[in-house]
Amino acid sequence: MTLFLTKINENSIFSSFLILSLTASLFYTGNNTWLFTASFILIVFSLAFILKQRFYKSLNISVNGILISAVLLLTWFAISIFPAQIKYLSLYNFFWIGSLVIVFLLFTFNENKDQIWKTVWPAILLLVFIWAIYGLVQYYYLHVPTNASFLNRNSLAALINLALIPASAYFLLSEKERPWKFINNKILALTLIILFLTAFIITSRGGSLSLILGFMVLFSLLFKHVEKSQIYSLFIIIFISFLLATLSQYFIQDSPSGFTERMVTLQNTSKAGGARFIIWNSLIPLFNEMPWYGLGLGSLWVFWPPYRSTNDTSAGFFSHNDYMQITLEAGYPGILLLVLLFIFILIHFIRTIKNDNLLLLQRAELIGLFAALVTFAAHSFFTYNFYILPLLLIAGIYLGRFNQLVNINTRSVKTIPAFKIYFKPIMFIFSMTGLIFILCSYFLSISLSSYYNMQAKELMLQKKYQDSNAYFLKAQTLAPLMDNPFFSHADLLRRGANKLYSVNKNRKANSLLKLAHDNLDKAEKLNPLRPQTHHIRGLIFEREQPEKAKIEFKKALKLDPRFLFSRIRLATLLHQKNQLKKAMEVLYDGVNYNYPVNKVMIEYMTLFAKLSREAGVESFALHLEANIKKYIGVNRQN
Repeated sequence: MTLFLTKINENSIFSSFLILSLTASLFYTGNNTWLFTASFILIVFSLAFILKQRFYKSLNISVNGILISAVLLLTWFAISIFPAQIKYLSLYNFFWIGSLVIVFLLFTFNENKDQIWKTVWPAILLLVFIWAIYGLVQYYYLHVPTNASFLNRNSLAALINLALIPASAYFLLSEKERPWKFINNKILALTLIILFLTAFIITSRGGSLSLILGFMVLFSLLFKHVEKSQIYSLFIIIFISFLLATLSQYFIQDSPSGFTERMVTLQNTSKAGGARFIIWNSLIPLFNEMPWYGLGLGSLWVFWPPYRSTNDTSAGFFSHNDYMQITLEAGYPGILLLVLLFIFILIHFIRTIKNDNLLLLQRAELIGLFAALVTFAAHSFFTYNFYILPLLLIAGIYLGRFNQLVNINTRSVKTIPAFKIYFKPIMFIFSMTGLIFILCSYFLSISLSSYYNMQAKELMLQKKYQDSNAYFLKAQTLAPLMDNPFFSHADLLRRGANKLYSVNKNRKANSLLKLAHDNLDKAEKLNPLRPQTHHIRGLIFEREQPEKAKIEFKKALKLDPRFLFSRIRLATLLHQKNQLKKAMEVLYDGVNYNYPVNKVMIEYMTLFAKLSREAGVESFALHLEANIKKYIGVNRQN
């Protein structure tokens, strides 16, 4: 077994794991948990190879400010899990948000950094190139938003930016100076045209401004070191890409605003950033409410609903300013450590760039990576790059390579001795296997629990209650810290009880309701800020204790005023008790919020129109009914 470990080609396998992890993460949108699991299991295997390296060989590593602040940041993320109110969210997001530092550390502790970079960076460029083509197909052929696999075009813009700047830095070098012979001027020029074209078509204002900032850094620091012909060629590529993006608008019907038109809107700052200003203003009260250690990683969306503005049209998960969100979620220590990391990156960059002994390739790489990281950080003021997994993985690799370059001539080197001094091979293999098993079990259990929970819900809607019950129990067993399987299971038990009541099996029905209440109590303990828990409890009370049902529906609406399920049920309950005025007040309280167009919103407006007509407000009822027809028409077109 020891002989087997020594013969494994760490470079190719480690690089493959990183590339495959990045590929899986590009499809991850937050709901498809199995892709997150696949991505992180590959990272866990990368960790195994790093540990294997460290077992047989010592490592000389520079202990500088970048490494220390990154380790402290990840350590704080881990510590902040314990005081967090909703621990399963903080634990999950520790890996998600901490992936930048995790990948940085994996790269840093690998002894073959040059070989890894030579394999991984072309793969990054190829993947981003494919995603750019994906975006162009969406725009030119499918006539849909240019998001590629992302939910937001700003995320695709950030991905393009991360590849564009280092690729441009390499393009400014002559072919013989690049480490990859196959990336010649023609291939790189074509790649840059596609990437620039996609960037211009996306028309992300935040992404474009941060890209301009990155190129200002790149050109200002590399201008006197490279051939002017390469600079002129790069400007020609940018011009051709811009021309193609501009002219293509005339051949596509109903195309969105072009790059120039979008950038002109920045003249009116209040209008251009209006949606974000609304979000940011609504977050200010949360700063007064949060403890100094933060709300918990990934928990903003749970605490935010009572404070959200009625004019907020976002999905309600991100603040569209990562530094505000990290402050709220990771507390003041979290944001201070992140800023400290930024400061050390800048200090080490300035110190290294002044070194006249740097090779041109090293200088170009260093400036290109620094400019890319600056672009990533600047864009994060207006979007949520720190919450997009593939962007974090790439940024982590870039930071690792950047840290390697700034340590070329460093004297502060520490030797990490080989683990074989402290462990026998069998004990090391046993310990490493245990660590891999624990980490992989966590990710697999989360993924399987999510799958079983979704399957259970589908079976519940199909009225296959026994099968649904079995899946809910599996989901609860696999992820006992998650509240979703518990309140969803309670809803199944409520439905089963109602079916038993209809055939006069009251004793069995009461037994199911007792179990439902137990599940709701567990769900509320795990996550006291879920409106669904109170809503389902209200549905249980509706049958014989309507006053208690009203209280529960009101609690749900207090937690989230946009939770239409409870608003509809509360208004219906009040109307049934001949309290039309109060029912109308409940419906009016929700009228100014923005809602996604779906069945629940149509049901809300239909009920509102019905009660408005009953209350004698015929004009408002007609207005609502006209909107219902419009929304149904839009849904059919989509």
